[in-house]
Amino acid sequence: MQMKSLANLAGVVGILLLSGAYAQQSSSAADTTSDQLSEVVVTATRRAESAQSVPLSITALSAEDLANIGATQTRDLVELAPNLSEQGSFGRTDPSFFIRGVGSTQFNPNSNSKVGVYLDDVYLNSPAVQGSQLFDIDRIEVARGPQGTLFGQNTTGGMVRAITNKPTIGGGFTADTSATAGSYNELDAQAAIGFDTGETSAARLAVIDEHRDGTQYNTFLHTRDGRTDALAWRAQWLWKPGSDVDLLVSAHGNRDRSDLVPYKQLGLINPATGGRCPAPALGSGCTDILGYADTANYHQGEWDIPHQASWVDSLGSSATLNWHLPQFTLTSVTAYEQNTSRILEDTSASPNDFLTGSYYGHPRQISEEIRLTSPEQQLRWIAGVYYFHENLDSSVSFAAPGLGPSAFTGTSGDLEGIGQVSSMTTNSYAAFGNVDFAFTSRLKLTLGLRVTHESKKVQYDAFIDNVNDVPPLGFVEGAGIVNNALVQTIDFPADKAWNNVSGRASASYTITEGVLAYASIARGFNSGNYNGGAFFVQGEATLVNPETLTSYEIGLKTEIDRNLRFNIDAFYYDFTNQQVFILESGSGGAPFQQLSNAAASSLAGGEAELAWKPTAGLLAQIGAGYTYSRFDNFVSPVGGNLTGNTLPSAPKSNLNGLIRYELPVSGGTLAAQVDGKYQSKQFFSINNDPLLRQDGYTLMNARISYSTLGDRLVVSAWGRNITNKQYLVAAYDLSGFGFDEWVVGDPRTFGVTVRYRSR
Repeated sequence: MQMKSLANLAGVVGILLLSGAYAQQSSSAADTTSDQLSEVVVTATRRAESAQSVPLSITALSAEDLANIGATQTRDLVELAPNLSEQGSFGRTDPSFFIRGVGSTQFNPNSNSKVGVYLDDVYLNSPAVQGSQLFDIDRIEVARGPQGTLFGQNTTGGMVRAITNKPTIGGGFTADTSATAGSYNELDAQAAIGFDTGETSAARLAVIDEHRDGTQYNTFLHTRDGRTDALAWRAQWLWKPGSDVDLLVSAHGNRDRSDLVPYKQLGLINPATGGRCPAPALGSGCTDILGYADTANYHQGEWDIPHQASWVDSLGSSATLNWHLPQFTLTSVTAYEQNTSRILEDTSASPNDFLTGSYYGHPRQISEEIRLTSPEQQLRWIAGVYYFHENLDSSVSFAAPGLGPSAFTGTSGDLEGIGQVSSMTTNSYAAFGNVDFAFTSRLKLTLGLRVTHESKKVQYDAFIDNVNDVPPLGFVEGAGIVNNALVQTIDFPADKAWNNVSGRASASYTITEGVLAYASIARGFNSGNYNGGAFFVQGEATLVNPETLTSYEIGLKTEIDRNLRFNIDAFYYDFTNQQVFILESGSGGAPFQQLSNAAASSLAGGEAELAWKPTAGLLAQIGAGYTYSRFDNFVSPVGGNLTGNTLPSAPKSNLNGLIRYELPVSGGTLAAQVDGKYQSKQFFSINNDPLLRQDGYTLMNARISYSTLGDRLVVSAWGRNITNKQYLVAAYDLSGFGFDEWVVGDPRTFGVTVRYRSR
């Protein structure tokens, strides 16, 4: 733990608390007597509108919503939105989001998400930063369905967008600070300050520092693995020289030195017979090919690599210009993002130096969006152009000394491993437009269109390597793979371009005040990509075509007397050329990765969300989702005939809920809250292997808070996963080595958070 950095940040928090105490006081005390729900404003249509008037299936989460459940990472959002799930093997980094069963199971550095992740108006293409920390956030918007018109890179699954708090000109000095102490020696601190930098400008600075010991106990090396050690910051400056022009300049960075959460190993070999174990289970005594049997405890194990690295360093900046003219508003968003990620895993999840993986990624992206937005009127429109460019250098290496000399070549006499070194350049150009026409005060039609030209240039090389000199803690990347090569197995150059037309058409009708019905047809696509896990033969290397998803949706949004809000929708999805990633042990024994376009698949389901405030101080929220999914026609050379299988990470049903009661007491408010999420059975593999699945489970959280009048000071005691449920967040087929790899979720944690706001 970096105690020096934590002490420094604690000092900053202390200074801000003292300075905030002397800052100009605000008279906006929280109204604890209101029995009305707060209006939810979203910008998913590139305009600020009430979520109840937008013909989209969307969940909007305020800063208070995030604070009330203690959400500090994007992956925490799965507890708050129906039909949102996540699968990932690399701990805090590289989550893979699924919305309505649409997502990607790829884990290599080049994987592209089917759910677009945005920070304000900037698309974050790299999975390594999509699990970023949530701090100083105004709200989160989770939009379901293809986003084929108004937002950045097209995505088939949906969108997760974090909107940050912005500087306020003329707002004076403000401070928002918090500190958390919890189980596993958790010590976190956050701070944000806003201040004027002149009569026409203001700035806002924010930082978060998180530390926690590992939740996994290594009984082999007697260490706590899976530690958290992450620092992130953001600086923004707003300049408004006149009433018609404003410029926002933003920069942010992240330094994450956290551990990978060690995997659990499900042994598949019967030690008595050497054959297949009849009933594989943790603690059953079933072993891998070297005879190791893992324990039944999800949070204990034996790993030969302590503190497996899951490191990310990132930097980004953007400039957003708004020029308000009589006929339209001109908006320009210019952004740059880069990061370097290094992940070192004990792939074999055992005390043996058997199989070690190294993942390296270094993407650099530039994006530019220019759009024109009309004023609010009967016929309103948005038109724009978008450019995206990314250079990605990446590599993946697996040292396999446990397989013995000459394991892959059969002739070298050396301990061997496999590795790939690849680069990809992406260029994407798009023009888009959206028109809303109000035929009457009740009936509105919307038509959006986006035309995209995209190209990808790939150079992919794979090798069988000499790994005699690679220790278990050795991280191998790029030049190290090339320099230790015994045999080059793949030389795959590819250069391809695609054109795509996507868009959305919808109609909405206000049946009566507070009741909106809508229907829509939308189409989106997901970018083409290459197989980042090809190692052995030229035929493994592929550059797949983009996938296309067409969505049909109907919905009803209702709000009664501002204290009862109920929204419901139903959808049907039709996939064309769906990109499917397969990890499966082939006939030769070694796990084999394939990325291909499935022939066809379909999904259907819906969501329902209810928020009810029957009386002042009492709030109940419920969200429910259902998804039926299947491959309609898919025959894979690796997986065989998969037609009829359920899509991975597509649980049929899920339910999230929250009950919060606030009671006025002397000097402030006492609040008690219970929230949780149920998720039905889900498979982590496309072949629906029952050993690579998580049965239905429920996670429960609880929180008790005391806040002073105006919510300036809030003290909260909380517990997460209070029933200490053991569950999986991912699982992978490594049966060629005699085991499957399981990725586990967090155990029960608890703690206390103190938050102070100057206004």
